[in-house]
Amino acid sequence: MMMVDNVYILDNGAYTAKVELSKATTPRIIPNCIMKAKSERRRPFIGDQVEECRDASGLFYLLPFQKGFLVNWDVQKNVWDYIFSKDCCYGNFSETPLIVTEPYFNFPSVQEAMSEIFFEEYECQSLLRINAGDLCNYHYRKEHPDSLCCLVIDCGYSFTNIAPYIKDKKYKLGIRRIDVGGKVLTNHLKEVISYRQLHVMDETHVMNQVKEDACYVAQDFMKEMEVARQ
Repeated sequence: MMMVDNVYILDNGAYTAKVELSKATTPRIIPNCIMKAKSERRRPFIGDQVEECRDASGLFYLLPFQKGFLVNWDVQKNVWDYIFSKDCCYGNFSETPLIVTEPYFNFPSVQEAMSEIFFEEYECQSLLRINAGDLCNYHYRKEHPDSLCCLVIDCGYSFTNIAPYIKDKKYKLGIRRIDVGGKVLTNHLKEVISYRQLHVMDETHVMNQVKEDACYVAQDFMKEMEVARQ
């Protein structure tokens, strides 16, 4: 059996890709999209290249995912090319195994296309496609070996998945998907501010950053509601 001491991990989310070698303590977070700006029309910004944009207002998104599933392969391939390049998080897949995440109940055609790209385009010697929830369950079981059950709540960009695991196996009949994610919250914030103050419906990038900087999950919902009424 081949012994592997380091693995390249790509958590391929609909809005951000989290990528790094397994030995690293924290992943690098890359926007999983291509953006175009009004101020620099000729240059596409791939991934975190958007940080080089002088004017973030009116950014136009090209996203590889729709409703949580990969549909735009041209955009995704360009983002992957950048991520795996020496300018970002270089990966030599002829020597390093690759783990890449995929959504629950992914379409077989998407799975086949993904495997084909990684084996033929990136010359992977070893590839594992896996649900992010499976990795969460693995981590939990490693820290709590006596626990028989685990409930994973995966809140993403387009949806939230609730998946039960029993004795390290996911109970597929119990998996539920709610079409609420970070995108819904960003759109709601845009509508609230546009209605009350100024029009920001075209400022998705800016308002998403506002949401991440200023919003938080209430630890005591009723207490927070009382504060909001004051």
